[in-house]
Amino acid sequence: MNIKQTVLSGQLPKGLRILDAHAHMGDGEQPDKLYIRHLPPAEAVAVSKSLGIGALVASSHRSLYGHVAEGNDRMMEYTKEFPGYVYASLIYDPKDHDTCMAQIEKYRRDPGFVGMKLHPSYTNTTLASTDYDELCAYCAKEDILVACHTWQSKDSDPALFERILEKWPELKLQLCHMGGTYQGCLTSLRLANKYPRVYLDINGSLYSRIWLEELVKEAPFERFIFGTDQTYNDPTVMLGRVLLSDLSDEQKQQLLCDNFEKAIHRKLVL
Repeated sequence: MNIKQTVLSGQLPKGLRILDAHAHMGDGEQPDKLYIRHLPPAEAVAVSKSLGIGALVASSHRSLYGHVAEGNDRMMEYTKEFPGYVYASLIYDPKDHDTCMAQIEKYRRDPGFVGMKLHPSYTNTTLASTDYDELCAYCAKEDILVACHTWQSKDSDPALFERILEKWPELKLQLCHMGGTYQGCLTSLRLANKYPRVYLDINGSLYSRIWLEELVKEAPFERFIFGTDQTYNDPTVMLGRVLLSDLSDEQKQQLLCDNFEKAIHRKLVL
């Protein structure tokens, strides 16, 4: 049986390597917990493992809710609590630039560190500003992945990356959610076709209403990467979108893990 048939039979495909390149973790500090249940770290890891996810790259809730330094340090602690399974994408807040840059220097050679994460809406700093330039210049020079929440909006529109990418076309950039909306998705595809180090995080792309099988035809396939946005979202949604698609088994393996590992030149799913 192929992967789709195996899943439809109620089984997890054996030997399939899955890497969630877009996740969040926290200790219950988020203010929106009344309408979003954020799983405790151990429970989130257990759920991921039960779904066959072999590793996840996560950012800290605490960092997004006003305590960037504490949250980043805690995120690195998670990588020690769940070694070889949880990896860190540290939050960058332009309003706390010096602290964030110091943390990059502190952790960048730690095996738990994967890259940096921008969330313009939570840090209240639009991508249209020049406040991200110093980080992007540094990460482009040092070959550090920068992931960014994107949505067609005044602060997070992927189109706002055009200026940054024109200045630093070598920047390795992960567009989380692919801009969210239909137009945001088209903009993300355009950037990936124009700049060779732009990667398309398919979480949220379902809001574009473009079938996955058609979506992956619109940019180089090796630029599409898998993410779930857990624990904000149920990881089964995006996992099911891939596993039950009509992509070939080889394409599913590339999308679910291989493309991201090649992008960062590391093997995370052991």
